[in-house]
Amino acid sequence: MRFYYRTPGDEQVGEPGSLTENIEWHPLTEKIPPFDIDAVIVFSGSAKNDKYEKTLLRYGRPVLRVGWIAVPDLAAVVEEYRTHLGKWTRTNYQPIDCNFYDNFEAAIVQRRYVELEYLDANGEPVMKTTLLRDLKTHLSEEFVQLASGEWLRLDQIVSVDGLEAGASCRF
Repeated sequence: MRFYYRTPGDEQVGEPGSLTENIEWHPLTEKIPPFDIDAVIVFSGSAKNDKYEKTLLRYGRPVLRVGWIAVPDLAAVVEEYRTHLGKWTRTNYQPIDCNFYDNFEAAIVQRRYVELEYLDANGEPVMKTTLLRDLKTHLSEEFVQLASGEWLRLDQIVSVDGLEAGASCRF
């Protein structure tokens, strides 16, 4: 399980694995693609209403806000949190229409610009003209990488070149 953390400054939580076995600890930055994140712990004093944290919440990722606590106590909190996480699904992803997915593949192969409409961290629509670089499926979620390097979850995309997302792909 990969835990990411955010502190008010450049403080380190500890060496990976030093607090709890079987958990990787990494500082949270926007360069980390959302599909790599299992959970986030945000320590008090960190910026609130951060755009990236809101995006992770929209993707169904758990974000826990805690106050500063002694390291031995942190291990107990993290273990309790990890146990709690095991009872929840990792994501709230809604599969997209298979034909809609084909539009992403075609745009990548043809290396053409697309007019993309998607929902931002606050659920507000955003229009962007961009190239698409790659597609990725990870633990049942599908993502597209924009030319900027940003990864968007496909169920947050409203339309591509004016074609709206269809119903869920069913077998």
